Amino acid sequence: MKASCISLLTDFGLCDEYVGVMKGVIASRNPQANVIDICHNITPQNVVQAAFMLWASHRYFPKKTIHVVVVDPGVGSDRHILALKANNYFFLAPDNGVLTFIINKYNCLSVYLSESQFYLPHVSNTFHGRDIFAPVAAQLSIDSDILKLGKKILPDELVKISDINPVQDQDQLVGKVIMADRFGNLITNISQEDLQFHANRTIKICIKQIMIQGIAKNYMQVQKGELLAIIGSKGLLEISINCGNAKQDLGIDIGSQIRVIQTNN
Repeated sequence: MKASCISLLTDFGLCDEYVGVMKGVIASRNPQANVIDICHNITPQNVVQAAFMLWASHRYFPKKTIHVVVVDPGVGSDRHILALKANNYFFLAPDNGVLTFIINKYNCLSVYLSESQFYLPHVSNTFHGRDIFAPVAAQLSIDSDILKLGKKILPDELVKISDINPVQDQDQLVGKVIMADRFGNLITNISQEDLQFHANRTIKICIKQIMIQGIAKNYMQVQKGELLAIIGSKGLLEISINCGNAKQDLGIDIGSQIRVIQTNN
């Protein structure tokens, strides 16, 4: 059997058997496949968070990795499941916008899954991760021709998240908090590239009634317990507290608006 790398990104958590069962199905079809967990603690049904996490992580895997994303609030409905090849990677995901960044950034070959001979014999209405995604991922790790899996579909016909990027409003860039990591850092949808229009200019970052002057290069630029804005490892603007928990201490929720404002001094 052909060895391959398969990554898993889900909102299943680790308290139930779901992730282990998916790995068991993959191992049953291709015991040589190397299965790597990206994350299983996506906030339930949070497609936007999953889209950002996939974009931030996918390129650090070997080429031809099969990235499996099961954040699927529409499971069991008439939503489609995608197999997609882009930038010499493969992606399996529901057609719900979770692949928005991949579709926007790369030339893609994509199909809607329809060849049920690759699924498990009995497909439930609530666990397509086990019954469809896992066996199809194993099949792709053996035979990488995605055109054997279903009907070819044009990228323009795929579902995309419409408000995934920040919006420029005169001298303000308006974004939102999309997730918080285990340290309580508030991660936004504003990227380092989005901030280039502020290069060499003084800026302030506003969230609720809180204002932060400028962007720090590291946590140690402020005192312990102080607030700062920083570009994190994902290349996204984060709101943090040095040696603290910004989400907990500030009481800011996912989805909260954040503004980057150009000042005159």
